[in-house]
Formats: sequence, structure tokens, C-alpha cells
Amino acid sequence: MKRFLLLLSLAVFTRCTSPDAGPPPVDLDMLAPLMADLQVAEALATEVPVLVRDSMRETYFDRVLADHQTDRATFDSLTWIIREEPSWVDSLYARVTVLLAKESLNE
Repeated sequence: MKRFLLLLSLAVFTRCTSPDAGPPPVDLDMLAPLMADLQVAEALATEVPVLVRDSMRETYFDRVLADHQTDRATFDSLTWIIREEPSWVDSLYARVTVLLAKESLNE
């Protein structure tokens, strides 16, 4: 039974990805620096005392979005588009990882 469930789940997950997804309709080179900065903001928010963590996280996120001349609605719609195809998500986070690694080397 476990083997059947494992094979079924693998079939479902591989069905979700399309081998010919093509390029994403969103510019990942523009979105990657924004996502990298949001990752840093999330990490910084964990260092804030628990009582004010949520409000500081929202403040950090709003500041990062403003620095990148975007708002939450635009960001949410862009990420919703990217989430439609797992290969696009992988490509985006590969770029984010490279940016974060470069930034950590500069410090």
C-alpha cells in the first residue's frame, strides 16, 4: 500500500510539471533581487523580540517593496504567476541563491 501511494504521489507531482514550460512571463532578473532582499528582511525579523516581530516584519517587507518600486498587490500577482510552473520557481530561487551568496561574500 505504501509503495502504491508513493508511486501515485510521484505520478501526480510529475504531472504538475510540464517539460516544455518555456520562459516565464515575468522577468526573473528583475524579481530575483527583490526576493533576495525579502529573504534578508525575513532573516532580520527573526532577530527582533517576539512582541514586535510581526509588525517589524511587515515594516521591513513594506520598505523592501518600496525600495524596488512595487507594492504588495503587484508582488503577490508576480509570485502567483511564477508559482504556476515549478521550473520557474526553481529558476527564480537559483538566481536568489546566487545573489545571496554574492552578498555574503562581500561582507
